[in-house]
Amino acid sequence: MTTTYAPTASFRGLKEAGRVAPGRHVLGIVRYTDEPTSPTTDEGHPTIGIQITKSVEEGFAEVWTTGRPVEAGRAGALCYAHDGDFLFCATRIPESDDYVDVTEAAYSEALELTRTLGYPHIYRIWHYISRINEENASGLEVYREFCVGRARTLERHGIAGDMPAATVIGAHGGGIVLYFLASRSGTQVNIDNPRQVPPYHYPSRYGPKAPNFARATHFAHQGGGEQVFVSGTAGILGHHTMHPDDVEAQCRLALDNIAHVIGTRNLSVHGVGPGCTLDDLRAVKVYVRHQADIARVERICREALSPSVDMVFLNADICRSDLLVELEGIVTRDHVSGPSQPPAWDERPAAQQPQWRDHPAYERVRATLTAAPPLVLPSEIDELRDRLADVAAGEAHLLQMGDCAESFYETTPHHTEAKLGALDALAERLGDLTGRSVVRVGRMGGQYAKPRSAPFEVVDGVELPAFRGHMINAEGASAEARAHDPVRMLWAYHFSDEVQHALRHHRVRTASRSTHPGPWSSHDALVMDYIGPLVRMDQATGGLFLGSTHYPWVGERTKGPEDAHVTLLSQVTNPVACKIGPRSTPESVLRLCEVLDPRREPGRLTLIVRMGADAVDTVLPPIVRAVRAAGHPVIWLCDPMHGNTRRLPSGTKVRHLDDLVTEAVRFRDVLHAHGQHVGGLHLETAAEEVTECVGGPISADDVERRYTTLCDPRLNAEQAAELVDRVFARS
Repeated sequence: MTTTYAPTASFRGLKEAGRVAPGRHVLGIVRYTDEPTSPTTDEGHPTIGIQITKSVEEGFAEVWTTGRPVEAGRAGALCYAHDGDFLFCATRIPESDDYVDVTEAAYSEALELTRTLGYPHIYRIWHYISRINEENASGLEVYREFCVGRARTLERHGIAGDMPAATVIGAHGGGIVLYFLASRSGTQVNIDNPRQVPPYHYPSRYGPKAPNFARATHFAHQGGGEQVFVSGTAGILGHHTMHPDDVEAQCRLALDNIAHVIGTRNLSVHGVGPGCTLDDLRAVKVYVRHQADIARVERICREALSPSVDMVFLNADICRSDLLVELEGIVTRDHVSGPSQPPAWDERPAAQQPQWRDHPAYERVRATLTAAPPLVLPSEIDELRDRLADVAAGEAHLLQMGDCAESFYETTPHHTEAKLGALDALAERLGDLTGRSVVRVGRMGGQYAKPRSAPFEVVDGVELPAFRGHMINAEGASAEARAHDPVRMLWAYHFSDEVQHALRHHRVRTASRSTHPGPWSSHDALVMDYIGPLVRMDQATGGLFLGSTHYPWVGERTKGPEDAHVTLLSQVTNPVACKIGPRSTPESVLRLCEVLDPRREPGRLTLIVRMGADAVDTVLPPIVRAVRAAGHPVIWLCDPMHGNTRRLPSGTKVRHLDDLVTEAVRFRDVLHAHGQHVGGLHLETAAEEVTECVGGPISADDVERRYTTLCDPRLNAEQAAELVDRVFARS
């Protein structure tokens, strides 16, 4: 069966509403603007306008898109479009002195259409009602009239107690706008909140007919993928409005209600899992009764929700006159789903892979990762690509640094803050020397696996499988510790998630006080059983992205142009990097450029040069000339670490700072001689005062004193600063 994914929503400017990515099709557009408009299908899909802003400049469009071609039509006052799996429908009820009969008629018409077209599962509904809190000719509040007319239809069709998530909000004019989503098939679970009385059980004090909707709806698409639609949610406990005169308290309570309704405990009661958090909300609309309160509400929401959430704020009345704010959203893991066809990289050879496919947990772990939310967001990836384009243009530098191999035991907030502090400090130093902004990227949030030159090593006279990073095995000197265990991928995912959250908050926290953008995450795209299941489709654009990190790279041992690692990176929208070693040739590098950057996009491809101090000035020049002549706007990044590793007489691996500086200086000079921008540095560093590299204050006799790396030797902060000074100091 072809995998099917539900429509996704995005907020856009009114002029850009109809522009969609290749392969995407508009299912419906809702215009939030200063004038009401009746639904039309003139552009091949329904478009309807809600009068809810004071000017057209304040307006925006909510655009629903699908991955399949749509067919549009009209049925009476209804305009609709469907793609064979999903239906979008919209209608407008004109201003009326009595909304009971016209609401009943509109709902009857809508339900009849879903059955005629074969889309019986209505899973999300929106209503925007002008004069919502005013009395109508009957003496009944407009909202309560609407509830009576709606209830009549639902009771007649026998569905009064099983309606999905819904929103009912005031509009500034134009009667009632109704739009909804329905599906041909799938599994729908309507979710209540035990902190609140279900609306259909509200006492009669709220009107002759209770409102009828679920607090949220979980919808599992038959072909794969899930969404949770959160109804308009306010500061209500039980059925009582709380904090009637305090908009901030109401906003916080509304957020708490949402967190509870989508949390693990509540979803598990409804047979749904895994749970979600406020960080997972997307397409958030916040309705604020008083214009003057919007700034305060926005501050609270931005503190509580993901920094990259797509969110709009609207001045609108709410269904109860004592409610000051209401929120809604969708949990779609940033509009993502798995790829719809078997991935090409699964059929390609992959070097340096763990030996664990016979492990009893293997299939379960892969299935868990496939269903897990991505660790990074498409919007974050897009921002990084924009910043890297500045580096490719010669307007900025890139600093990529961190552990050789991350440790599961060093993902605490203390450890992460220390690593980010070291990155910030070195970026500031590099920026001061060059007078340019420095894009900050950490070797963190997923750098838990390492390629090795041999599958076995001898430890204390015993041959053991090589330690390959905490994602694969443990560093202990026993056969049990060194066994390859796929369950470790789940631990890696968990610890990466913690680090990614810290990166996200640090990025927001430092944005206003630093000229150096970031930090973002990066890791070696090594373990195919980990990165493959974490590829996701961004349905807002139709492109695939790697959800394990912002900025993946392939190494010397895994960069075969026809092999699995490069094939995967060629198909994702992330910026990608490739290590270029001393055995590289102009022909081999050009082939990689053609595969990874066929459209020659600035910010897409970074070439990380790691040739060794003795080889860089002879091997690199013809490669630079070939890439320049082919027109690839790559970032040239120097990794002076990996080509300059030696061993002490004791067998301990070590690097000499002078060798690192020599390679970096020669790299710099080659690029300058060819008129190319020196992109920056890729370094293995520690946040602690380790003694793993010789140079600066560390002699060969000091090396064993604080040698804590899990794999290769790292620079301490003082040594890294000296390297930057010696390479980039102004002459």
